[in-house]
Amino acid sequence: MPAEGESVATIVGVATGTPDGGVAIVRISGPQAFAVAGRVGVMAQADRAGTLVPARLRGEQLLVAVFAAPHSFTGDDVVELHVHAGKCNVADIVARCQMAGARAATRGEFTRRAFDNGKLSLDEAEGIAAIIGAQTDRALDQARRLAAGELGRGVDTVVGAIADLRAEIEANLDFPEDVDDEGKTAWLAEIDRWQRELAGWLARFEAGRKGRERPRVVVAGPTNAGKSSLFNALLGNDRAIVSATPGTTRDFVEAELMVEGWTLQLVDTAGFRDGVDAIEGEGISRARDQLAGADLVVWLEAADAEDAPERPRDDARVLWVESKRDLASRRGSWRGVSVIDGLGVDALRLEIRARISAQAQDGWIGLERHRDRAVETSAELREAAALIGTSMLELVAFHLANAELRLAEVRGRSRLGPVGEDVLARIFARFCIGK
Repeated sequence: MPAEGESVATIVGVATGTPDGGVAIVRISGPQAFAVAGRVGVMAQADRAGTLVPARLRGEQLLVAVFAAPHSFTGDDVVELHVHAGKCNVADIVARCQMAGARAATRGEFTRRAFDNGKLSLDEAEGIAAIIGAQTDRALDQARRLAAGELGRGVDTVVGAIADLRAEIEANLDFPEDVDDEGKTAWLAEIDRWQRELAGWLARFEAGRKGRERPRVVVAGPTNAGKSSLFNALLGNDRAIVSATPGTTRDFVEAELMVEGWTLQLVDTAGFRDGVDAIEGEGISRARDQLAGADLVVWLEAADAEDAPERPRDDARVLWVESKRDLASRRGSWRGVSVIDGLGVDALRLEIRARISAQAQDGWIGLERHRDRAVETSAELREAAALIGTSMLELVAFHLANAELRLAEVRGRSRLGPVGEDVLARIFARFCIGK
């Protein structure tokens, strides 16, 4: 926000992702947006707001979109020039706008204007940044829900309830002795209700985080179990080197695996065995690191081999698979595959997808900053609950006010005060220029 007495600058930036497509959009926002457009030779009038108007700029045909304040993305007067793309052409138009009185926009400044002008809450702005940065379909879905205000509506409900409870308790500050046990029990029940709501959010945070990231599926097991062959079969191409010589894979190999709308990171690792040289030992050490960071481990042992002396702990992250099922079966309860004839490979691919999908199901769309505010809110509610049985209702109200303030920071502002400028600066610095 500008300092007191300082006028709001008019800014310009490229609003499209890259300037080398078919069309680029140069966005001008601020009190002088119409004047800047006029100085570069494009007439932009408030009475044409919301329309696309054909125009020419130095012989180039373009379309002009006009949005009069406050009916624009930023809340300011906005002019968008839809021009032919091309790095030099777009840079020239931006430079002309700067010479006409606009300042180059900084990272996230258009979205920051929208927040400052009350067009967006902070969580919705973060959702826009998440949409731009989404690398998977699940991440995009969560980002769209965040930008649409789904998280904010839930936060508003809890913040409002805490505020109402605080007001009720503050009304009894002068006569705490008049509050009977039934009233205190009702207060405790109300706090417990919202504690459980916050606990539900936090319990689903990790699933939400995994849904935003590309899951890592690690193929591991003893040497000569057929890991690299299975890795290639799952991918449908020969990405990893396959050899009958034990220890061929010395380092992990990664590739993208697409399974029914999911993009997974599939990892092939060095085989586990004893008595190896230093180089192979380093490969096994790296394989252990991959196991530790995996979302799912496909542990593979061959049907014609003894049980491996070293195995991961049996938990939901491990999918037990036996290779070379065309030869025999030692482990009937394990999922069987045969790369030679393709037995079980498609079914394994679907099982991997089902396991990963189950992990990400019902994930909370809150980001790390939102999680931290929820944790802090929960701590304040615990303090308030612990004091309700005493006569110190002032402290109960104090902790409820803190809880209200902490959680309201998810939205960026509240009746008790705005989020700090340092927080806003960090958030909007993550945006690209032009958003």
